[in-house]
Amino acid sequence: MSNNPYAAPASTDDVASLTDSRGDELAGRFTRLAAAMVDGLLVMAITLPVGIATGFDVRAQTQQVGLLEQLAMVALGLIVMLAFQGYLLATRGQTIGKLLTKIRIVDAKTGALISFVRVYVYRYLWLMPLVLITTLIPGQIDDVLINLVALVDGLFIFGKERRCLHDYIAGSKVIRVTPQPAMPA
Repeated sequence: MSNNPYAAPASTDDVASLTDSRGDELAGRFTRLAAAMVDGLLVMAITLPVGIATGFDVRAQTQQVGLLEQLAMVALGLIVMLAFQGYLLATRGQTIGKLLTKIRIVDAKTGALISFVRVYVYRYLWLMPLVLITTLIPGQIDDVLINLVALVDGLFIFGKERRCLHDYIAGSKVIRVTPQPAMPA
């Protein structure tokens, strides 16, 4: 067999043997995406009906939503996320999506569970200061800027370490959960 220089590169996205320098098996990109989608759908299942019931969704489309109402909806989303995910994040380093996909958030250097404050604030709330600042900017630049930063955050996953920008900010990584061997009787 000859080496074809024009062949597409082999993908190592969800190869089980991809490990980091500590030997931890890194979570695959698509696995992380699936977990994020599950978590997003859970929050949306609560916040979307609230937005429809209050008329927020219609007013938001026509840009007739005040700053206080925007902040209230952001707070509702954060509270719902915390209610659904807080216990698992604090005790296991997992959200419901991560639990279902068998991955967890750990310290990037030690592989140990990180504190709830570190995981919640640095991984999930890191974008809030930008959101608050941009709500004061008139026009559409706020949406464009937030979406651009969120896109850059996600694109970091394609690096060798498979860490998003929020992982670097929190000093975390996402690894596969490996079952522990049973203790002998």
